[in-house]
Amino acid sequence: MKVYKIGVISDTHVPDRSAEISAELLSSLKAEKVDLILHAGDISLPGVLELLETIAPVKAVKGNRDFLFFRKIPMVQHFEVFGVKFALMHGHMNWVVYWLDKFLYVFSGYNRDRYIRRLPKAAPEARVIVFGHTHHAESLRQDGIFYFNPGSTSYGDKLTRRRTWGIIEVYEDGQVDGKIMPCS
Repeated sequence: MKVYKIGVISDTHVPDRSAEISAELLSSLKAEKVDLILHAGDISLPGVLELLETIAPVKAVKGNRDFLFFRKIPMVQHFEVFGVKFALMHGHMNWVVYWLDKFLYVFSGYNRDRYIRRLPKAAPEARVIVFGHTHHAESLRQDGIFYFNPGSTSYGDKLTRRRTWGIIEVYEDGQVDGKIMPCS
């Protein structure tokens, strides 16, 4: 059975939080022989995408820190693999939602349900929603949707500072699996 392998990264924040993408991450993407790389935003510098494109084709979306991309990349990308509908987005939605979420985070901490409630509204037809923004790795199924957040390759989540990325495998029969990978 054919398998389409997708490397998923987000929140690289080069150079504002990390000087560069780690050589270990690049080696891991190559070793996994990914067919496609998804970048779920907060890329910061266009050179990051150029580097990733030396490994595999890249689909990317704009995050809240991607001022240099202006209109070069979209906020949401829709695509299909073996008939499975995907939506790729950063997850901050817009500046009003971004600042409201910052406020809620300060007073009540991270709550993935805030994202799970709003992401399908931006992509109601998607069976797989890939997002970033939170720096919290997530791989869960809820209400017929597979939600996947690879975490951050450069900064890690606020509690553990664990840096992560992910792999999504799409099988020709429509099955989708995902796993979170540690950055070395």
